[in-house]
Amino acid sequence: MTKRITTTLLATAASAALLTGTVATPGMAATAQTAPAHSAAAHTTGKKASTIPAAPSAGCGTEQKPGNDEKTIPTEDGERSYRINIPRDYEISTPLPLVIGFHGNGSDGAEFQNYTGLPTLPAITAFPDGDESDGKRSWQGAPYASGADDVAFVSDLLDSIESEHCIDLNRVYATGKSNGGGMVSVLACNLRDRFSAFAPVTGAYYPQSTEGCDYSTPTPMLAIHGTGDATMHYEGGHRQGEDYPGVREWIQPWAEASGCEKTKERQVGRKGEDVVRTQWTQCTEETPAPVELYSVADGGHVWPGEVVYSGGGYATKDFSATDMIWDFFTSHPGTTDGPTQTSTQK
Repeated sequence: MTKRITTTLLATAASAALLTGTVATPGMAATAQTAPAHSAAAHTTGKKASTIPAAPSAGCGTEQKPGNDEKTIPTEDGERSYRINIPRDYEISTPLPLVIGFHGNGSDGAEFQNYTGLPTLPAITAFPDGDESDGKRSWQGAPYASGADDVAFVSDLLDSIESEHCIDLNRVYATGKSNGGGMVSVLACNLRDRFSAFAPVTGAYYPQSTEGCDYSTPTPMLAIHGTGDATMHYEGGHRQGEDYPGVREWIQPWAEASGCEKTKERQVGRKGEDVVRTQWTQCTEETPAPVELYSVADGGHVWPGEVVYSGGGYATKDFSATDMIWDFFTSHPGTTDGPTQTSTQK
């Protein structure tokens, strides 16, 4: 029987208070506060990560006030908003990783940052808001998207953040949930040179999220999906007038980009939790990019290990999407294009 967790508004408020140090009242999103750069959510970087030096962005040396703030930038589609979190021990000359997180359909950046706990990572984290249409915010890559050029928006956002903050251009990452996961797919296809690795969770992989995608370049990709997801089915289905693939079908081309021919599976869940990690192996590329899938048995349309309520269905507390994603990111740095200290600013 599929497990269920019933989350009340009071529990949500209490959990938000534990994360942020504030009290969230029912109907009001909690605001994440800045966290130490060495939080409990952080994992030790892998051998590869330690051997690739930091690449300082043009923003190194610029004074910035630590904290969680809401900002806007102009785009061709109008002014767009986002939240940015700068760790308390941020130093203007020390490049930090950058993680961009994309919310699901009808949500926003503030809600996404709170239920994921991503602001606790030892990184600068940013949470853009999707363009609003019919009262809901959404992202490019879905049939209900507003039509805004979100790829251009993210490119502009990266230019702004990397020019004004001390970012390590070898450690720039993208993650997201549901429609936000679909947006991660869009970026992997259309803005790959600006990111080191990608990690969608319970992604909405509509055909629009991979339309015209060039899979010729090996790309570090991790996906997390619940087998009991009733919104975006693990095996694929039909929704919003579109047929969409299962998560394994969606991720396979990224494995093929590295010439991977075999898969290796093992249980990774704690306390008896049924979570299977699939890794694609025997890759033929000289520099293959890692491709991994975490399948959460009975998992719903949720962020596993959620800090507060993140969606319908069973949400495990014994497996953390945030921890697994951060471990994957820190173990797989990679060169990105972006404003550098010696470049001429536009």
